[in-house]
Amino acid sequence: MKQNHKNSSGNHPRLFAQWALTALMLATLSGCSLYGGPKASPMAPSPAEHIGCQEREIDQNGKCVPATDNNAGLFGQNLDPFVETSTITEGNLGFLAKPKTPGIYPGVVMIHEWWGLNDNIKEMAKILAKEGYVVLAVDLYNGQVATDSAKAMELSGAVQKNPQAALDQMKKAVQYLRTDEKAPKIASLGWCFGGGQSLQLALNDTLDATVIYYGQLTDDKAKLGHIQWPVLGNFGEKDTNISVASVESFKSALTELGIQNQITIYPGVGHAFANPSGSNYAKNETLDAWQKTVDFLKANLKSTTQAKDAKDAVERPDSEKNQAKDESEDKKPTPPVVKPTPKPVPPTSANASKKTFAITGEPFKFLMNGAEAPVLRVKQGDTVRIEFTNTKGFHDWVLDEFNARTPQLQAGASATVEFVADKKGTFEYYCSVGSHRAMGMKGNLIVE
Repeated sequence: MKQNHKNSSGNHPRLFAQWALTALMLATLSGCSLYGGPKASPMAPSPAEHIGCQEREIDQNGKCVPATDNNAGLFGQNLDPFVETSTITEGNLGFLAKPKTPGIYPGVVMIHEWWGLNDNIKEMAKILAKEGYVVLAVDLYNGQVATDSAKAMELSGAVQKNPQAALDQMKKAVQYLRTDEKAPKIASLGWCFGGGQSLQLALNDTLDATVIYYGQLTDDKAKLGHIQWPVLGNFGEKDTNISVASVESFKSALTELGIQNQITIYPGVGHAFANPSGSNYAKNETLDAWQKTVDFLKANLKSTTQAKDAKDAVERPDSEKNQAKDESEDKKPTPPVVKPTPKPVPPTSANASKKTFAITGEPFKFLMNGAEAPVLRVKQGDTVRIEFTNTKGFHDWVLDEFNARTPQLQAGASATVEFVADKKGTFEYYCSVGSHRAMGMKGNLIVE
């Protein structure tokens, strides 16, 4: 294509000028900021931005077309035996991909590039679903998909003019995963235009993890302070659209706010390095970034047991599962009637009583009477009442050994949970949101 560019400028100056003007117009409306400095507003891009396609995607007439390659072939996965898909037509919400094995899986809102919800994004949704997630690739273009730069400019420009409509659509996707799919935890993930939208969703809704591939950023702490969960970002050192300075400023702001973050700037690669059809494509960095993404989502959306069960559930095709089921039924033609085991009655104690603890939660710590990570002491047989109030961020209170947990609460909300401490020992309570537990939001209950 470099040869075509040169010929266009040498033999057809008017055509080249027209192409340059088109590129400038596209720059105004694209979703990734060329001069994405630290103070760039996520919803209001600066006047000079990239045209949204690579050299290989620009034809000799000066138009660019979306990638026809997809990453499914890159990662070499056989998806159909494991993943089922559907289109959510109501409100043109998007494309849903999830494991064929019935179950409750964490959710991911996947956000497309400026081309719209095309086959490449759908394939990526299927790839991620095979890892044990229900993935909703949200449609921000009301069912339309761009096949050339002019249409992409029109569609992305409509989002820039009415950002609230796109935000509302992404929030509907989150709500769908929570209510219809019963997803216990949810993340956002997007590339370029979608990367910037992934951050926007994080700034305006409650999630458990956020992934940004070379999307537009901000270092506005007043806005970023809403985020109370980990953030993963993958960027290129040679990206002239999202500068290294803006990435470092974004990372610094997150760190100063106490928001766990994993930001990678890959040396020597440019913008859209994960696009397999573009001239900036970097295979090794793409594979590394994807593995980071998979590991990050696993760490923040799944417990160790959940991760293993979800992965095991989707790694066998239905034929194998049905065969195993048939063999099991052959061995046990008449399943025994299982009677529920009565719960052991805790030892009686003359001192058994009801203990109430008023605990508050704020970013990455529990407090009681001003003390951080308070130790709760009770006697075996005591009834324990936890009165939990969340003062800032998004938190819950969980104690696995006694099957005790509050709902995940918004700032200012309260909840109460009661249980009987029917066994002795030291037990850890914690916040299950994101990686808050790993960041120190935990404490101990001691039953004597």
